[in-house]
Amino acid sequence: MATHEAKPKIMACDFEVRGKVPKEAFELFAVAQAKVLGLRGYITRVSEDLYKGQLQGEGKVIEAFKKVIASAAEYVAAVKEFIIKNMKAIEEYTYKAFEVRA
Repeated sequence: MATHEAKPKIMACDFEVRGKVPKEAFELFAVAQAKVLGLRGYITRVSEDLYKGQLQGEGKVIEAFKKVIASAAEYVAAVKEFIIKNMKAIEEYTYKAFEVRA
């Protein structure tokens, strides 16, 4: 009765972006890219040069998000580091969308 569809695993991870990025513009950019890629989770500004958040989605999509953020022309000089931590497979999404948290 069990069907073995090759459904991509949902991955979850924490992430950090370090660098002096313009707050509002960067948050809007991150949300827009996450939505385009179909990622869920959140991003929050911890300090002037540090953002933290969580991502949920396919592993290759999380990697694509990292590449887009790290190579975005308008932020490439500002983003010093994009770190992905605690990557693990999850059964189902715990976020409905990707959002900015205050």
